[in-house]
Amino acid sequence: MIESIQGAGGASAAAETAEAKPGGAMGKDEFLQLLVAQLKHQDPLNPMNAEEFAAQLAQFSSVEQLIQMNETLAGQEEMNSALVEVMNASSALGIIGQDVLAAGSQVEVTGSGEETVTVGVGGDGGTGILRILNEAGEVVGEREVGALNPGRQEIVLGEAGSGLEPGSYTFEVKVTDAAGEAVEVQTFTHVEIDGVRYGPGGPVLISGDLEIPLSDVVEVIARDQASSKE
Repeated sequence: MIESIQGAGGASAAAETAEAKPGGAMGKDEFLQLLVAQLKHQDPLNPMNAEEFAAQLAQFSSVEQLIQMNETLAGQEEMNSALVEVMNASSALGIIGQDVLAAGSQVEVTGSGEETVTVGVGGDGGTGILRILNEAGEVVGEREVGALNPGRQEIVLGEAGSGLEPGSYTFEVKVTDAAGEAVEVQTFTHVEIDGVRYGPGGPVLISGDLEIPLSDVVEVIARDQASSKE
C-alpha cells in the first residue's frame, strides 16, 4: 500500500515500524507510525511526492473509517445478544405454570392408560407402532396404533403403558408406509413447567426432574386447551 522508502533512511524507518505487528494485518496505529517514519527519514534531496503523500493520507482515512465501522458493528452485535438474553429470560418466566410442547421423547406414565404422546409424522403417513422404553432403553410396553396421517397428532398410550410403574419413561413411534419403507417421525415432550434455571446456554425449563432448554420449546399450550385434553 505504501511504497518502500528510498535511500539510507528507508532501513531505519522500516526498523521502527517492524515491531508493530510482525506477520499480521496493519492497524490504524501502525499505519500512522509508518507515515511519520517516512516523513522523518525521507531524503531531503529527493522528498516524497506530494500526490503520493496525499494518496497515502486518503488511504489512512479510509482504513480509520473501516475500523470505526467494525467497532460500531461489534458493539451493536453485543447489544443485540444482550437484548435476546433478556427477552429469553422474560419469556421463560412467563412459561412457569404453562404446558409446553418441546422436542424430546419423555412421557410421564401414571398407570391410567389415558396418557398421550405427541408425534409429527412425515411423508404420506403410514401404519405405526408405539413403544415405551425404560431408563436402560429396554422396551417395556408397546401397541399397534394403526394408520397415522401425516402431520402432528396425539397417540393414547393405552395398553402400551399397562402394568408399568408410575414414573418417567421415553417413547418411540415407528411408522412404515404402504411399501414397507420407514417414515420419518418427530417426537415431542408434553409437560407442565414448574420452574426455570439459568445456565450458560440460556434459560432451562424445569418440570419435576426433567430439564428442557428453552430453545427446544416448539409450542406453549394455553391452560384451557391443555385441560380439555386431560
